[in-house]
Amino acid sequence: MKILKTQLDAVKFLQDQGFKLSKSKFGRDVNDRKVATNAEGQFEDGALLAYAAAHLTPAAQAENRALSDANVNRLAADADLKRITAERARMKMEKEQGLLMPRAQYEEDLAARAMFFKSEVDSFGFRKAGEIIALVNGDESKLPDLLKWWGAQTADWMDAWGADRQFVANEEETGDIGED
Repeated sequence: MKILKTQLDAVKFLQDQGFKLSKSKFGRDVNDRKVATNAEGQFEDGALLAYAAAHLTPAAQAENRALSDANVNRLAADADLKRITAERARMKMEKEQGLLMPRAQYEEDLAARAMFFKSEVDSFGFRKAGEIIALVNGDESKLPDLLKWWGAQTADWMDAWGADRQFVANEEETGDIGED
């Protein structure tokens, strides 16, 4: 049995045995009574090894854990890169298949559709004024008939707006739209 007189000697002994330990941690553990001492306050090698087995990590195991953490981080980064690369490849394929369109083209198509809808709304009164006058004949009691007719006409507008068809806007009609 080997007797170590000071905390510094005990720390050195444990480090030589392959345990990761600092002087301050050992001092805290002595104060917390995790380390057994003999009647004179000295440290016995068997008691130190029992303390180390219960409370310390072998230095080699700590190094392996650091290497393992680094490998996990590297593998996670590789997985993220592969996921991003796969997503880009999927989007490129969808674009090539015509499933995706450039944002500018989408916005131009939406603007043309909005201009068509606005034109329909603006010209409605002029195109349908005769029908409106004939429908009510100046008689307010025919308001329900007018509202029923109006609902059918606006349903046609919404069908025109929602239909999948080609909308074309002439440059003369667009004015400054699309110009910076």
